[in-house]
Amino acid sequence: MSEENFGENLKFYADRHPDPAQRTALNVQYSFGREGKETLNLEIAQIYTVGAPPEWKSKITLQLTSNELIAFCCTLLGVRPEMKGAYHGANRNKGIATYDNGSKGLLISLSEQGRMLNHALQPDQRLDLLAFSIRRLSEKWKMSVVDSIALLRQARLIEH
Repeated sequence: MSEENFGENLKFYADRHPDPAQRTALNVQYSFGREGKETLNLEIAQIYTVGAPPEWKSKITLQLTSNELIAFCCTLLGVRPEMKGAYHGANRNKGIATYDNGSKGLLISLSEQGRMLNHALQPDQRLDLLAFSIRRLSEKWKMSVVDSIALLRQARLIEH
């Protein structure tokens, strides 16, 4: 993808996590999907040592589909308990899962060819990512953020 297909980004770091396997960085960036619609790219990279920079060279990257962007925002908002996506990438071997952990935050997992990286967001970080992601969805839908949130909350009624 060329540089003009990317926009604003938001990064989170968990380099001080007590579990070395959970020391990761998450980068979420505005992008445009294959159909030219607004979406998000997610990247997770391992951090091997406390205070060290992430290993971005060995990151897992995934671009959300149009429907996944909606499901992702619903999970961030707490409307859905989880969202999953699969068969991404040129080799169709990438996937995503997000899990609403209630007052503990949110877990994002990216996988590629059997390798999985997780990033746990604290509640305040979850709100930052929600605001960032809803703004992107609102651009796609060409409506206000308030209207987008109201519509996503309606999903709970529609799905039950």
